[in-house]
Amino acid sequence: MGHLLDDRRMKLFRSRNLALRLTLFVFTFVSLLVISFATYSPFRQQVMLRVPRLLHDLYSTAEAHRKPAEFMSPEDVFQYLHWSNCAACQLPVDFGFVMARSGNPGGVAHPDGQKLVCLDQFIAPVFNNCHVYSFGINNQWTFDEDMAQFGCHVYSFDPSMGANDHNRTSKIHFFNLGLAKENGQSPNGWKMKTASSIYEMLADYHGSSTLIDVFKMDIEFYEWEVIPQMVQSGFLRDKVKQLAVEIHLKADDSLENYQKRVRILQDLESMDPSSGSDGDHNQVAGGFVRFSSRINPGLKRSITILGNKDDFWGFELTWYNSKFYNSPSKQGPVFPYYQ
Repeated sequence: MGHLLDDRRMKLFRSRNLALRLTLFVFTFVSLLVISFATYSPFRQQVMLRVPRLLHDLYSTAEAHRKPAEFMSPEDVFQYLHWSNCAACQLPVDFGFVMARSGNPGGVAHPDGQKLVCLDQFIAPVFNNCHVYSFGINNQWTFDEDMAQFGCHVYSFDPSMGANDHNRTSKIHFFNLGLAKENGQSPNGWKMKTASSIYEMLADYHGSSTLIDVFKMDIEFYEWEVIPQMVQSGFLRDKVKQLAVEIHLKADDSLENYQKRVRILQDLESMDPSSGSDGDHNQVAGGFVRFSSRINPGLKRSITILGNKDDFWGFELTWYNSKFYNSPSKQGPVFPYYQ
């Protein structure tokens, strides 16, 4: 069964690859035509020289992100992780950040804690009528506070802080609870629940049919267990409009393990159930569209599978749910300037 699934993925990749080559050929031809007939500019020669390189980079990135994870090279893996697909959202806005410094006192200063939220119509959190789940606080509240200022009710979770359940403000509600693939206790004694169980637990707060406008995770490697469970259960597809995750990798990990991580993300981003697998060869398709990939400047190291070249082992990835994009899911204006 596994070999049949791999063959099907490879055939799908080859057909998409051919379509991509034809598209890029047409794009190249039209671009060169426009440049050739354009009014003379002193920069024209520089542009002409750069076009082949830009097209090569465009093709390499597009090819890498379409390739099945199991066939990716180390370079493909990192091209896929860096792929931002930023054109998918017209109005991305950062919520919350503090200035941090990586490494020792001489390290690079950079913003930390911020999450990108897409404010395009319909997919945006509804101003003064929205709900946010925020997993992983570590006493850094800027994202939660910014979302509360936007008018959202924010449900914050972090069992590592040793704090009891409490209302931080009238709109920020804290729970001493962690997110996991199953209900129970972690090895260090933390109380853990699945996303579906947490949603049911909070039904008295936000109702039993409410959409979660933004679901944010920074849970230190637990994301690789949680995301597949949320995709397979249908929770993400049915209940979440936007997903923001800091993913964590291991600098000295094997190519096989990197490919497994990429497969999890590809299943989340898949629009075709036949192209995904949950490990038991069940059909899965998350239907989420990536609109940003950003590095964490504080997480840069030499990567073993890249021949010890430097790259990043932490990325901030954000997606929206294609099910709700361009489909109004709540009554009323999304944001004042849409009126």
